[in-house]
Amino acid sequence: MKVYLIRHSEPDYSQVRAAGYAGFGVDLAGLTPHDVQISQECAKNAIFREVQVLVSSPYTRALQTAAEIVRRNNIPLHVELGLHEWRPDKTGICQHTRADADAAFKEYHDHHGLHASDDHWDYETSTEVKDRMSAALAKYSRYDCIACVTHGEAMRQFGDWQRIDYCAIKEIEFF
Repeated sequence: MKVYLIRHSEPDYSQVRAAGYAGFGVDLAGLTPHDVQISQECAKNAIFREVQVLVSSPYTRALQTAAEIVRRNNIPLHVELGLHEWRPDKTGICQHTRADADAAFKEYHDHHGLHASDDHWDYETSTEVKDRMSAALAKYSRYDCIACVTHGEAMRQFGDWQRIDYCAIKEIEFF
């Protein structure tokens, strides 16, 4: 199956920060007005002529990007929990600050996506992210071509991409 992985457009965290949200609450941030326009430009890409269904991460920034794509292309939208971004805390109960999440990501990056004996954070490993993403994508194996709005670190599990711009599209073959 051909899969187009699409990174969401740029979120605007000002509203959630002003409200004092932390942890998963930060993921309620929507897009900047400028980045709604970037999503609309992404939606004009010719790939969407062959896409049979668009699946999206449940995070607001991904869903808002996906909404712009499906609005222009009239394709079905499905929301898949397993397409969310890498988690700095697998328990999901800690209300980490941005600095904590950055420290966990640095540790994750320094250990090449694996856990080491001196880890301070219970983050998702790169293998766990890829397995979670793969399980979500496998549900759509009856299609020939799908698009998936997801997140940078989640996308990196499927290719050697160091920098993935907002609304960048990467093509993979998924079996």
